[in-house]
Amino acid sequence: MKKIISVLLSLMVVTLFMSACTHNKVYGTVVVSPEKYKQISADKKLIEKTISGLEKFNSENPETEKSVMRSLDALIKKGQRKMNDSDRVKFEALLGDHKNGVKGIVKKAYTHQRGFDDDLSGRIRSNMLKSIKLMTHGITKNENDRKKIYKQVLEDTKADKNLYKIGGNE
Repeated sequence: MKKIISVLLSLMVVTLFMSACTHNKVYGTVVVSPEKYKQISADKKLIEKTISGLEKFNSENPETEKSVMRSLDALIKKGQRKMNDSDRVKFEALLGDHKNGVKGIVKKAYTHQRGFDDDLSGRIRSNMLKSIKLMTHGITKNENDRKKIYKQVLEDTKADKNLYKIGGNE
């Protein structure tokens, strides 16, 4: 009888532990599903890689331009998961190929072999921060929760601080 009780008790503990592992997670004081938590983690890596590439950008080195373009392509492709159509359009406009998008700014800087002056750095920074904010739209519909997640992503990735370093390599 004691063996049965100990086995059942052990099974209950293991079951409780397993359910806790697959249960909702907390990010930025917001409860999110494990799927959304993975999405946030993946998004943070994409953001960090993109910002790192932008920091290292050198208009005279084609490899840095290609690296930035690859990371921006990945950010555009994967960063817009679960967004509605209007948010996707805004997201692609902020990061895309047209003259005011981040890719457009980088292409023009590389083509004309000039670095990022204060104006270009400011536009890149603004576009990146707006796009990070849009990425939270795919995670939750609640505006207060979006703000909390956005604030935590900025803190975790140090995006706000690191975006100021863009343009220092020229």
